[in-house]
Amino acid sequence: MIQLSELHFSSDDGIKVLEDVHLHVDRGEMVLVVGPAASGKSILLGLLGTQVPPQLGQILVHGRNVARLSRAKLSDLRRQIGFLPQNFVPLPKTVLENVAFKLRALGDFREQAEEKALAALELVDLTSRLTVPATELEPLDRVRLGLAVAICNEPLLLLLDEPFDALATGDQQAVCRLLEQIHLLGHTMVVATRGPLPGEVRESRIVRLSDGKVME
Repeated sequence: MIQLSELHFSSDDGIKVLEDVHLHVDRGEMVLVVGPAASGKSILLGLLGTQVPPQLGQILVHGRNVARLSRAKLSDLRRQIGFLPQNFVPLPKTVLENVAFKLRALGDFREQAEEKALAALELVDLTSRLTVPATELEPLDRVRLGLAVAICNEPLLLLLDEPFDALATGDQQAVCRLLEQIHLLGHTMVVATRGPLPGEVRESRIVRLSDGKVME
């Protein structure tokens, strides 16, 4: 699903963020990218999700060279990637409307969008909160909603940035169980986190990012 070769990235002021990164992720695999703050995890996810333009090196996602795609094909690939940003902020709409809004934006008709949204919200155990304003959700339920938005259109690839951030230990364990459920459905997942890792995810492949370099 992902093949990175000789990947380099520097900030606008010339600071090296990623240096000679080599990484592969097989279809259906869940990989944890672990590293301290400012280690380049978010930039790496942005490059994989085509939200950050590549600078130097090769990025293949689903067999396609990101740097060589036309604007239209890049947009098409981006629609097939689910992304949960760090500190996900929902729209000022209900829980159901947050998910349905994305699906409508992707071209689904109202009934189809609501059907897919309900399925995604059932998977993350939020069906009891469909009409609740999303901005009133507790931190754990915000992560659940962010995951529902990310998976609602059945993407090829899921990229999750710090899904455990600022959660209590019990809530982190709940997110771990949820990620495992989603992974078992066959999703390819790359999860970026500062750690320490909750116990349930320690059997996944761990990639450590330090000083811009990847260490398996």
